[in-house]
Amino acid sequence: MVSSLLADALADPTAALNALHSEDLDAFPSVVADHFKAVFGSYDAFTEIPPLEIPERHKDREIVRFRAMVQDTSAAPELYLAHRKGGGWGGWGQADNDATTPINYADLRECIVFWAVSVPGESAWCSAAINNPNAYKNEKIHNPPHPHKFPIPDAAHIGVQIKVYNKYRDTDAFKSTELHTFVGILTSEPLHADLEIDTPKLVPTLHVLFSQKLPTTIIPRVYPNISHSHDTRDELIAWIADTALAGDRDAAEWVLLCTISRVQSRTPPILPLTLTLSRFLSPKDTTTSPTPALVHVLGQVFALLTTLPLSLKALNDTSFLPESKNEDLHSGWLQLPKGTVCLITESGVTEGKVTERGITNLGAVQETLTTQTLEYVFPFSRFAFDTDLAFVVLAEGSKSAFFQTDVIYPLQATVANFDFYATSDKIELPSGEKLEAFRSLVGSAKVGNMTVDEETAKFIQEDFVKERQAATPSTEAPTSGELIQRMMIARLLALSMQETSITVTVWEAAKALEARRKARVG
Repeated sequence: MVSSLLADALADPTAALNALHSEDLDAFPSVVADHFKAVFGSYDAFTEIPPLEIPERHKDREIVRFRAMVQDTSAAPELYLAHRKGGGWGGWGQADNDATTPINYADLRECIVFWAVSVPGESAWCSAAINNPNAYKNEKIHNPPHPHKFPIPDAAHIGVQIKVYNKYRDTDAFKSTELHTFVGILTSEPLHADLEIDTPKLVPTLHVLFSQKLPTTIIPRVYPNISHSHDTRDELIAWIADTALAGDRDAAEWVLLCTISRVQSRTPPILPLTLTLSRFLSPKDTTTSPTPALVHVLGQVFALLTTLPLSLKALNDTSFLPESKNEDLHSGWLQLPKGTVCLITESGVTEGKVTERGITNLGAVQETLTTQTLEYVFPFSRFAFDTDLAFVVLAEGSKSAFFQTDVIYPLQATVANFDFYATSDKIELPSGEKLEAFRSLVGSAKVGNMTVDEETAKFIQEDFVKERQAATPSTEAPTSGELIQRMMIARLLALSMQETSITVTVWEAAKALEARRKARVG
C-alpha cells in the first residue's frame, strides 16, 4: 500500500493531492502535509524525490525537494481559492479557469510567500552525501532570476519562490538564514511582488507539500560520539597543519577550536571565539586573489564554509549587509546560515581609497564578529538579527589591519618554501574513512554541550586565585576577562576531545595552549 502511494505521489503529485479529503478547508493543508510526510517518511522513500538542481530540466508540476536557506520573508501573504469553482481543492499552483462564476469569498485563504536560495557555502561532499547518488548533476549553467538575492556575488546557485499553505502550523516557522528542505510541486509563476505588472517574468515556484528544518551541521550529528578517540583529533590537527599551515600544529589547533565554536548563550553573552591567524603570507601575485589552501582543507570537513576575500572592489562595490531596495531584499556577504565557518582574507586589499560604503562594510564585519548580530537595512530603519558564525581572519601583519578578534596567533612555518595557496587538486587527502571521521568529529563538536562539575569548578577558582597571588611587578596578574576566555578555550578543547565535561586535565591543557600562544606573540 505504501509503495503504491509512493509511486502515485512521484508520478503525479497533483492527482495524489486532489485525492485527499477533509471536511474543513482550514485543516486541509495539515492533511496534505501529514499525508506526504508519511508517504516519504523513510530515508529510501525520501531519496526517491528528485533534488532540485536545474529548474528548467524538471517537468511542470513535478515533485522535487529543495535544500535551501530562507533569504527574504518580507513578501505579504497571497490569497488563493481553497476550493475551486469547478470543483476540487485549490492552492498548490492549481489555477481556476472558470471566470463565469462569481468568487465565493468564503473560500479564500492565505499562503505564505518568501524567497529561498540554495545553501550558501555548502561543501560538495555534504551535497553528495545528502542528494541521491543517482540523481542528475549540474551539467549546464542555470541563470537564477534574481542573483542579487544570493549572499556570494556571481556564485552559481538556485533561487526559488516558496509558497507554504500550511500557514496555521508554520506561520513563524521560516526565518531568514534558516535551513530547510522543502518538498513540493514545482511550477513557473510570476514573482508575488510583480503580480500587478502587465507582463511579469516567470520564476521557479515551489508549492510546499511539507518541509523539514535542517540542523546547522546539515547532516545530523550527536554528541558525544564515542567512536572518536583522541587519535582522530590529533590526526585532524596534523592534517590541517601539514597541508595548509606549513606544519604549525598549534596554529592548526587554534583553527580547529575557533571553527567548532558557536553561540552558547545570549544572556550572558557566550559567543564564538574569533581568531586572527597573523603572519600569514600573501600570495606572490595579489592580482589573481588565489584561494588559501586552508579553505580547501576546511571545506573537506565542515559542511558550511564561505570565504570573504577582502579587496577594494569587494569593499566599495558590494554589500556585506542585506538591504531592502524597492521592497526587494538584496542579500549581502554576511547573510549566511548559522553554523557557517567564514574565512576572511586580507591579502587582496591594495593601496587605494575605501569609500563610505567600504567603511560601512568593514564596520558590519566587526559588529558581527563582536556581537554575533547582523543588521538588515531598510529605507528608514535598521534591524539587527541574531547570527552564529565562526570567523578566522588571515592577516599578513602582526594583527589584522581591519578587525579585532578574541585571539591573535602568529603563524610559524616549520616547512620551507611551503605553498599556502595550493589548489584543491594539490591537497593530499586522507582516506575516505578518515575524512568521514574528521567530518563526524567536527560536526558533533559543533552541536555538543559542556558542563563543569563542582570539584573542577573549585579547582579552577583556586588555581586562578593562586595565579593572581603569584603575580609579580614584571608579570601581569590574569584578569577576570582572561579567566572567561580561558574557560571558553577549555570548553572548546573538551568538545574537540568529545568529553562530556571540563576536567582538570582539560583545564591544564587550555592553560598550556594559551601560554604557548602568549610566548609566540611575545
